[in-house]
Amino acid sequence: MGTIREVRVDAAPGVVVQRWRSTEDGLYLQARGQRDEVRLVCVCGRSHWIVREQFGVGTASLLVMCHTCGTRGSFLMEGVTLPAP
Repeated sequence: MGTIREVRVDAAPGVVVQRWRSTEDGLYLQARGQRDEVRLVCVCGRSHWIVREQFGVGTASLLVMCHTCGTRGSFLMEGVTLPAP
């Protein structure tokens, strides 16, 4: 595996997330137009997030909050559907 690029949450406005995964090493995002996934990093330097998906009429969002300092971010998601009940 190659080097994973890190992106700060405050430097990622407008990113559209197609896929995400959380591991013990952090939160990884696959963004539209990017070949490789990136690791999301907080302004405090940590990469541990509380993650929530929010589904609305015709939209889906990925909401994140830093587990350390509470910094928040949100990203539009593309190509996801509401899970079946």
